[in-house]
Amino acid sequence: MKKIINHAITLWMIPFWTLILDCGFVSHKQHRAIRSAEVYNTAEYGFSQGIITDSPKTIYLSGIVGWNKKRGLPDPNRFETQTIQIFENLKLLLKSENATLDDVLRLEVFIVGIDTNKLKEYSKISAQFFNSGHKPASTVIGVEALSREGLLIEIQATASIR
Repeated sequence: MKKIINHAITLWMIPFWTLILDCGFVSHKQHRAIRSAEVYNTAEYGFSQGIITDSPKTIYLSGIVGWNKKRGLPDPNRFETQTIQIFENLKLLLKSENATLDDVLRLEVFIVGIDTNKLKEYSKISAQFFNSGHKPASTVIGVEALSREGLLIEIQATASIR
């Protein structure tokens, strides 16, 4: 009899804790916005530079463009310059959460007016930054335009901290 009562209490508690967790009384999903003062601010555009979760610790970065800290394009017409700036911004955002390029799991790359030359240039620059042997999963998509005039490439990234 005692065993049956204990089993009944245990079965009752499972839906109880599920209800408590799902109603938000106790958060089982901890996440917060990422903000690096070394990279341009995105808050006024209505999105975070990224989000980090605690279980597992994962970073989801919004599209990163080739802007410097003051939201200027070092050279608006140079695909190579913008791509390098994006990877530098990516490194800074990851560093703000004690992560590195080796923690990047996936990249989504959007290139305006994609052609063979831009794809080769992107691949060369990407290989220079991901030079430890680690290569994240990646998708490259050609697009007609990005959110601001002069932007030629944008990269989203997902990383997991060990």
